[in-house]
Amino acid sequence: MNETLLRDGPEPSELELRFNLETELRADDDTARKVTGYAALFNSKTKIRMYGGYSFEEWLNPGCFGNSIGDKTDIRFLVEHMHFMLLARTAAGSLDLSEDKRGLKFEAVLPDTTLGRDTYENIRNKNYPGMSFGFRSVKNRTEYDDRGRLTRVQHDEVDLKEITVTSIPAYPKTSVAVRSLAIRPAPDNLALRARLLKLKG
Repeated sequence: MNETLLRDGPEPSELELRFNLETELRADDDTARKVTGYAALFNSKTKIRMYGGYSFEEWLNPGCFGNSIGDKTDIRFLVEHMHFMLLARTAAGSLDLSEDKRGLKFEAVLPDTTLGRDTYENIRNKNYPGMSFGFRSVKNRTEYDDRGRLTRVQHDEVDLKEITVTSIPAYPKTSVAVRSLAIRPAPDNLALRARLLKLKG
């Protein structure tokens, strides 16, 4: 199981980022500067630790990227989530995304620029050990304990915005969330409300 820390961050409508060394990244063709791999894996549980001292599990269900990659949305391939460090994009035909039973698969041809050549060489030399992706949760299912604390989140549909190569050091099979989760607030918990009413009485 992956483990990460959920930091206090912007409003839930903002972009969520996941950094993952469990994904794959390969430099396949020196002439064309083609790179392939997986930007995200399905059913790979991540343990997210909250600053309050408790944690919850999060994972991506198979097919959750389907709408994003099927509706011709322009998705970008970046370096370290820097928008000015653009490597490829689906709208230009230089980035291809697909889903299989394992996860979100990608294939990209990097540009013949200083950034493209340097990035390809860094991937080939494994200076970029993992992939990351930026998204917003569209449909998810959540579970809470009897204290109203989040215990599990499974994403059924996400709005994918970008994928990126990353050099961020992390333990193997580790993800780091740097944005607040776009999840629904905890549902009314009858047991918790009953205890509160009893205290007030």
